[in-house]
Amino acid sequence: MLNAGSAKLWIVIGRPTRLPGALVAVQSLGAQFPGGCHLLRDDSEWWERTDWSRFEKYFPGVHTFRRVRKGRGIVDLARLYRDIAGRKREVAALPIDPENDLVLCLASVTGIANAVASTHPQVRKILCLSNSDYERLHQTPDRLRFRFTTSGWLQNRLIEPLAGLERTLHLKPRINPGGDGVRLVRLQKTPEEIYERIVVMSNSGRQQPNDDVVTARFPSIAELPGDSLAPAQDRHRRVVFFGTPFLLIHNLPPDEYIQHLNRGLDYIRRNYPGRDLIYRPHPIETKESTQIDLAGFRLENDREPAELYFLRHFNEIDAVYSVSSTVSRVALNNGLNAYALWRAFPFNETAAKFFDNTMGDVPPQFDIVDLARPPVAYQQNLQRDPNTRSFGEALQLAVVGTHLRGVPN
Repeated sequence: MLNAGSAKLWIVIGRPTRLPGALVAVQSLGAQFPGGCHLLRDDSEWWERTDWSRFEKYFPGVHTFRRVRKGRGIVDLARLYRDIAGRKREVAALPIDPENDLVLCLASVTGIANAVASTHPQVRKILCLSNSDYERLHQTPDRLRFRFTTSGWLQNRLIEPLAGLERTLHLKPRINPGGDGVRLVRLQKTPEEIYERIVVMSNSGRQQPNDDVVTARFPSIAELPGDSLAPAQDRHRRVVFFGTPFLLIHNLPPDEYIQHLNRGLDYIRRNYPGRDLIYRPHPIETKESTQIDLAGFRLENDREPAELYFLRHFNEIDAVYSVSSTVSRVALNNGLNAYALWRAFPFNETAAKFFDNTMGDVPPQFDIVDLARPPVAYQQNLQRDPNTRSFGEALQLAVVGTHLRGVPN
């Protein structure tokens, strides 16, 4: 435990989807930092899609930084350098005490997180990331498979060293260069060379054979005290269905998908009488909501991130549904009764295997297989593996580790 009476915790996040984790950090670690828990965030349009003012009171300071646009070629290098150097100056102006303060990074290692790590190398730092991201940050760049773009090469070789930024690798595949999600983006160093302690999160939170990391379950809104989540007295209980862009992604022909989706919506109507039924379209949906039977459902098309929606309405939500969206998995992790309908759809084996892998290890009640049987509210009786840690428990262990191990080189 840090002893200085003015010690501060600096929580770095990018998009607002990390805000619940930041609040769990305040709840778990706040008592150890008399100087308060300050929030550093990248500005983006996602913050404008939600009213999070109710939670600002937990941070004595909220520091917002303008995002740096990627370089677009040689003619853009001067602008890129000015933006990176300018953001580093803003970060350097923060009253971060290298002797007593702690930086907790819940964002990507690039962007604002890299600016903070590069500007304050002597400050104790903890990085929290998913297991898949942890593996990606250790992936060796196979130059037979990946290549630098011209702008990426210049950024790595010229701009980042001049600006004093930890260098990044943003590599493009030599084959299928336009494929989605196939680029390799990581720091040139491994995270252990920059961060003193790593918290690796997963759905299960099971231990890994790696003594260098602290394992944990993903942050859960259920870890927060009830008084911070109490709804207004006049609000009704709600059941929320999250849509899928089935007119764009054809796992089934749209007509067939609509037929089965309408049966799923009927299932919700039957089993939740008197609840407020809500349909929230996927951000890239177009006309899907006009093709299905939403009688009895209220359409909410604000595009607020699901994590923030759950945070604001946690104590009002009876259930969360989707066909196959990971939002159901996110709701489960956050302590809500969440369900997926995909097993009641005639998807082919390839799609079914993909959904099964995506959802991971879930309670049997999570999957709605038979629409003739009512859903089971399972969260109250859900047994957690005693060998796993909650996110808050892992943070407490990680903070002790940073104090014992000292500041990295």
